[in-house]
Order: sequence, then structure tokens, then C-alpha cells
Amino acid sequence: MRSYNQYCPIARSLDVIGDRWTLLVIRELRFRDSRYSDLREALPGIATNLLGDRLRQLEADGLIESYEAPRPVHASVYRLTPRGHQLSPVLRALVEWGGPLLATGQGGDTFRTHWLALELPALFEGVDVADLAPLTILVHTGDQPATIELTDIGFAMNVGVAVSSEQAVVMVDGSPEDVFALLTGMAATSNRAGATVRGSRDAVRRLHSLAARSRLAHPPTAG
Repeated sequence: MRSYNQYCPIARSLDVIGDRWTLLVIRELRFRDSRYSDLREALPGIATNLLGDRLRQLEADGLIESYEAPRPVHASVYRLTPRGHQLSPVLRALVEWGGPLLATGQGGDTFRTHWLALELPALFEGVDVADLAPLTILVHTGDQPATIELTDIGFAMNVGVAVSSEQAVVMVDGSPEDVFALLTGMAATSNRAGATVRGSRDAVRRLHSLAARSRLAHPPTAG
């Protein structure tokens, strides 16, 4: 990438992470260590040669590193370095800043459920949910199920390890747009039909109380 050649930390940062796809590679590796093929699957639309270029550059800049996975995988796996993990607050800030942009769908956007599992915890980080716990929310949207667990210590979301419907206290089904709007408290201002919610009256009440505490439910005002 060509440098901005400016003596400024913002410009220098963009020299490293400002290229197209770079922060999305970081996003994927923040979720989990990944093989090249995993990243290709998780980043629909990226050209093979461009992904290779981004990985090489991120390694050269010290943001990621590779290691050999043990057998039977026997493949190179990429992971974030401590320097790469320092970008986590940047990604969290982008989730909060960019969340309202999802209120207007672009049509035809791809979606992966694990993106939701990365985004939602950022919107509830530091939010007290102890009075709503214990609560289990089974989410059906995108390419795989996910489970939200509220405990005394906070909010957690996992993908691909969802409990059975008999164990789930609340079940949420719908399009990614509707589910995101519901779980982030943005549904009140949405014109969409909305996600389907099933569960006991008390559990559903706690789900809506949780959504109302999202950082997107009460965005900061200018001033």
C-alpha cells in the first residue's frame, strides 16, 4: 500500500490497515484462528490473489502470524498477534458507529451468523444484565444457529453450539435484519415486519429489557 506520507498516527495507522479487506481479515481472526480456506469462505467476494496479498502484508506488519496445525488438519493457520489484538477496540467502535447504518438494507448483502456473535457482545460490553439472568436465547438466522447466554457476569454469544429448543428459554427466528433490529433495540424505529419471538411471558419481557440496554437502543446525540 502506498503511504500517505503524513506525520500523524491516524495516517500511519491507515498506511497499515486502510486497504480494502484488511480490517475484515482482522475481524475474522478476532473470531477464531483460521486457515486460508476458512478465510476465503468467510470473506465472500475477495479475490484469491488479494487475500494472499493481505495476509502477507499483515504478517510483515506484525499483526498476524501463522502456525502449522497438528494432524490430521496439517495446514497453515493464521492468528492475531498481540499487536493485532490491539485493534479490538477499533472494531468495537466500528460496530457501535456502523450499527445504525444497518437500519437501511442494501439488498443482496451476504451474512454469516458468526458476524453477529462478534457484534452483539460489543454492544453489551460493560452493561449490567445480572437482573435479567439467567436467560438463554436461541437465535435462528443466517447460516447456523447461535446461543446467547446471560449470567451474573454478563453477556456471551456462541455460534454452532446452540442448545436444543426444549432447553432454550426464548427462541428468536427471522432475517438477519430483523434479528439484529430486535436484539439491539432498533426494532422500535424499524419498518420491518420483525423477528418471531417464542417463550414464556417473563422470558420475552427480559429479552426486550436486554435489547433496550444495547448501545444502539439509545445512540448518543450530537452536542
